[in-house]
Amino acid sequence: MKNKIGVILVLSLCLSLGFANSSRASIVTVTDTTNFFSDHTDPEIDLVDNGGSYVNKLEGSSDWVRWTHHFAVPTEEPISAALTVYLRDDCDGAWYWNQWELGYGIAEDGTWDFGEIDTGTYTYNITASYLMDGMFTVTVGSILGDFYIDKSILEITNNAVPIPSSLVLMLSGVTALMGIRRRFFSN
Repeated sequence: MKNKIGVILVLSLCLSLGFANSSRASIVTVTDTTNFFSDHTDPEIDLVDNGGSYVNKLEGSSDWVRWTHHFAVPTEEPISAALTVYLRDDCDGAWYWNQWELGYGIAEDGTWDFGEIDTGTYTYNITASYLMDGMFTVTVGSILGDFYIDKSILEITNNAVPIPSSLVLMLSGVTALMGIRRRFFSN
């Protein structure tokens, strides 16, 4: 009987150590999307302010929109992050001067861009340390011409929190003791 208990304890310990070594972190990507409409964003909480008649259409100089991505606070510092903004040129100008759209973008971490707006996606690498509060603010404005903002996607890549090895070890030890107790008292 004592040999069986000893064998069970040794096997439980070996199994526990095997599980403890396999409980490593994995990579997790969190995506937060803000969609733009004429009078609001979806989710509505993301809209901070705008300087024109519409939220999704920037109509010339001094028109801008500011929004904040809200997401679950990362448990560990993110490895990397990328912001993708989807812009669309309305192509409604009768003159060449009106067909040329010029805009700017400024993000909370100091990332910025300035240039001609074409229909397409604009992707920027973001400083991951600015994401630890669960929010990230972006401003896009028009300097010349008019264009649309369709959506903004923030992708955050971080390590998942690993299962602590001590927790796995403790749970397998308790399981082994329950098995021994059941075996001991069943006789």
